Amino acid sequence: MQGFGRFEPDARGRLCYLPAVPSFPRLDEVWSPLERAMTEVGAFDRALAAFPVPDVAGKLFARLDAVHSSGAEGATTTFTDLLEYQSARNRAKDPEDAREVAATAEAFDELSERGDSVTYGAAACLIHRRLFERAKDPMVAATAGKLKLYPNGTYDPEAPGATFFYTAPASTAQALADWEAFTAEADARPEWVRQALSHWWFEHIHPVPDGNGRVGRLLVPLALRRKGALRHACAFLGEAVHMNKTLYVDALKDARRTGEFSAWTRVFCSMAAQSAAANLERLQKLGQVHARWQAATKAVRAHSVIHRLLPWIITKPAFTVRDALAQAGGAVTFQAMNTAIKRLIDLGIVTRGDDGGRDRLFSASEVIRLFEPTDDA
Repeated sequence: MQGFGRFEPDARGRLCYLPAVPSFPRLDEVWSPLERAMTEVGAFDRALAAFPVPDVAGKLFARLDAVHSSGAEGATTTFTDLLEYQSARNRAKDPEDAREVAATAEAFDELSERGDSVTYGAAACLIHRRLFERAKDPMVAATAGKLKLYPNGTYDPEAPGATFFYTAPASTAQALADWEAFTAEADARPEWVRQALSHWWFEHIHPVPDGNGRVGRLLVPLALRRKGALRHACAFLGEAVHMNKTLYVDALKDARRTGEFSAWTRVFCSMAAQSAAANLERLQKLGQVHARWQAATKAVRAHSVIHRLLPWIITKPAFTVRDALAQAGGAVTFQAMNTAIKRLIDLGIVTRGDDGGRDRLFSASEVIRLFEPTDDA
């Protein structure tokens, strides 16, 4: 069980894992998936820069990643559920589940806005705070944004008592500081490989009480952008991890067993490439939708609120009239907004929900289907 790193007893004698600094694999052992990751994510990054509507990376793709990354940990909230929960309706089939998924996306927004002003360790705690500060369980809420106080573990038949314990609470702060220094370091070695190793290290420290998988995966795109490897924080892993959770977990574990990181790096890069290729296809189709909408509204008078609504609806394809009025900042009356939305319905751009009232949900199904295809799509 010893493998790479070492185990140290906590106050109750439980053996807790303390990872060593992961070693860079030989470049020729990881080059093919590394090159693919840089190519696919780079193409997605460039396409985001050229896209006519700003903020789609955060408003759509980061939210899709939050759904998948949370789904890999057992969440059931779908992309459509998340859109409705983040509208003025604030409804969901499982509100607590939707709250955590929404909090993941909100943490991405906050860290994207704050840029380099937050250290990597502080960013991890900020994401955790966002995830759990509104938890129904007051004991869980009280730990939000704080390092763990008790050992966290997972089932492992090879470990004593069939439980593998991550880094002991007494060693977590120093381990996290070492991880942060490694993550921030810059040299001639490929940044993608460094962040693959950084992610492995973070997941084996497990510094916060819960949600470490989501926290660690969210840090990857933010770190790659901060380090200058990408213009946008768009190196998402969630979708590929959700589809291949066993492969992901086994690769993390095998590197710990052997101290050999080429296989883990290949898996990490392959998953980033897989998610980016799917996202690039979605973005290209989203561009086609945007072009059709512009063509459909070409005859609408130039100063109509419709022209301001269209790019907003691209990034918020499920909304209420209240949502639309809020984004207008008081510059549009309820009557004018209602009239504009009715015109968009007539043009086939949005559809009206079946339920009545002022909180009726309107949807741009062409956009939503790109991120959550229906069985008949």
